[in-house]
Amino acid sequence: MKIRFEPMSEVTYHTYLPTAIEDYAAEKVKAGTWVEAEAIERSTTEFRQLLPDGRASKDNYLFSLVDESTAELVGMMWFHVVEKKQGRTAFIYDFSVDARHQGKGYGRQAMVALEQVARRMNIKVIGLHVFAHNKRAIALYETSGYVTTDLHMEKRLD
Repeated sequence: MKIRFEPMSEVTYHTYLPTAIEDYAAEKVKAGTWVEAEAIERSTTEFRQLLPDGRASKDNYLFSLVDESTAELVGMMWFHVVEKKQGRTAFIYDFSVDARHQGKGYGRQAMVALEQVARRMNIKVIGLHVFAHNKRAIALYETSGYVTTDLHMEKRLD
């Protein structure tokens, strides 16, 4: 199995966006950083700020992840590129493998493919955020060579 990155089509983007907004809102609620009553509105606002021109937003790259052997869409990845002191830096805003394709190695293959794409774009550093409750993603990133650079903690006094 090998993953190929394809620029996300407009049709796929319009299917992706509402689901991504809902999923992000749910993750923020689960993490305890947002309350449910305002989560969708806050998530929508963040997506509008990050992608003001949709998939054509400057320095943002939205890809469909395609299994080369079957040509089936198995997931997606979105990252943003900026210039920093350490060189061109990509930040992964969203990455997912469709539920029916999870546990088959697509996530690991996508991380390998991302590095190939990043090297072609002269990207020197790839960063990301992962929710602390997402143990599966944390394990994937750690075994892919990512290291923790910041750690936010809190204690609820309910």
